[in-house]
Amino acid sequence: MKVVRIGLGIAVLALVADAGCTAANTGTQGSALVLHPNVPGTIFTIVLENEDATNVISPANPYINQLASEYGVPLAYTSSTHPSLPNYIMMTSGTLNGVTTDADPAYNVTIPGTDNIADQLDASGISWRAYMESMGDACTTASTGQYAAHHDPFLYYWDMRMNTARCEQKIVDFDANFAADLASNAYRFMWITPNTCNDMHDCSTQTGDAWLAMVVPQIMASPGYRNGGAIFILTDEGNTRFAGASADLPIIVVSPNLVSAPYVTNTAFDHRSYLATVEDILGMPRLTTTQDAASMDEFFQPMAEVDAGVDE
Repeated sequence: MKVVRIGLGIAVLALVADAGCTAANTGTQGSALVLHPNVPGTIFTIVLENEDATNVISPANPYINQLASEYGVPLAYTSSTHPSLPNYIMMTSGTLNGVTTDADPAYNVTIPGTDNIADQLDASGISWRAYMESMGDACTTASTGQYAAHHDPFLYYWDMRMNTARCEQKIVDFDANFAADLASNAYRFMWITPNTCNDMHDCSTQTGDAWLAMVVPQIMASPGYRNGGAIFILTDEGNTRFAGASADLPIIVVSPNLVSAPYVTNTAFDHRSYLATVEDILGMPRLTTTQDAASMDEFFQPMAEVDAGVDE
């Protein structure tokens, strides 16, 4: 057991158990116990923009501060890559894939292969959708108004871009689809990119706080969350704007299946950790790029699976 004091404006002293996704001896001949995150509901991912942890998790943003005080906070979740798009690509493929700019997918920026979460989900038969606020028409590849196409990583993967029907079914407008899909409980993975005001890119952290205060309670009232789901509130990068400068990001993990509430850890994580955790929760094989990533499995209650083929 370790004691961690939260130093980000959160008034709580958390006792954090050393939890993880590890193998353990059951004491039974011929079997071993393997622990996986017990998250049977929907995985929701919300991605915010360009803020360090101290700017976001603070009394100035009361709803975010409340979530951080009641749920999970990784204090050492960092990013050192700029600008935005490479971070989104890292979140969804575990590598930068050579992407170094924010060029829209409309400019023929594409990533070949199937090593990304979109192709993983479809190959595993897992229902999913990505919701882009202010996008308008589904699968829009050029930025317009408050929709930033380079905050939409799925459009950069070749298999998605070259299949219009698939793209228009999977990458949809948030306002037109999210509420109905949330109520339907039809999807196991739901990714949400707010528009460039509500994600804090062009507007204040208070604007983002108010948006989360509207959307997150809707998610928490949904069957996908109430049945043991998880909400990952991520941030792409910090305020520091030169390459190689790492920033502690404001990340919050919200779930009824946390190992304890609140849960705070100093374990070092990055965007590959998020992807590895999603893979672990959904029982998908790790990509080569996430094989050695530090998973965030420690946030969740474990689910025991017995492999009877292992001898003691």
